[in-house]
Amino acid sequence: KETFDVALVGDERHPVLIVEDALRDPAALRRFAEREVTFEPVTQNLYPGVRAPLSLDYGRAMVRALDPLIRRIWELPDAVLVESECHFSMVTTPPDRLVPFQSIPHIDTTNPYQFAALHFLCGPEGGGTAFYRQRATGYEAITADREPAWAQARDAALERAGGRPAYIGADDPDYEEIALFGARMNRLLVYRSCQLHCARIPPDMAFSADPAKGRLTANLFIGYRPPVAP
Repeated sequence: KETFDVALVGDERHPVLIVEDALRDPAALRRFAEREVTFEPVTQNLYPGVRAPLSLDYGRAMVRALDPLIRRIWELPDAVLVESECHFSMVTTPPDRLVPFQSIPHIDTTNPYQFAALHFLCGPEGGGTAFYRQRATGYEAITADREPAWAQARDAALERAGGRPAYIGADDPDYEEIALFGARMNRLLVYRSCQLHCARIPPDMAFSADPAKGRLTANLFIGYRPPVAP
């Protein structure tokens, strides 16, 4: 029996894998976040919050479980698994402290062989994750050939807006929301890292850095490369 669903998002029909009840005991992972790790502000990228290392056991188990699904759903039977990384994350930056790039949809990479797994360890109070279409270009995913046009349209929109000190919602002049997946305890999403996406942050969310109270997620990045031709 299959224990997952696949949503085909937007006009480009990019798959998003949804796994409910991904772990038998998600409370144990949450307790680990509360008691065993130290969260630090993110400085190497624009993530609006704090992160902490996640156990290698979790990462290995998730990769073992997700790898055959990724190969099947995205039709990558012969791709070579090359890397993975995982961490806990919590959004802790209030809207009035965002820099402009944190207020709009983003990608993690233009590499179509990298996948993101987002595992909610919080309930609906954590909002969710949404996917978008850039109105100026019609793009829903950004590959290397699309990057210049996407970046030019992105920067022009930010300049017109004069900054955007708020998390993006469903109604936006520059980005059309094409799918929203709400936060649910133990729900896991997998999608290509090059898809335009952003956390959906409720206006009344508590931006707590306490794993027992905040928007706690486990995040996993899984990278492949195409098979080498004989």
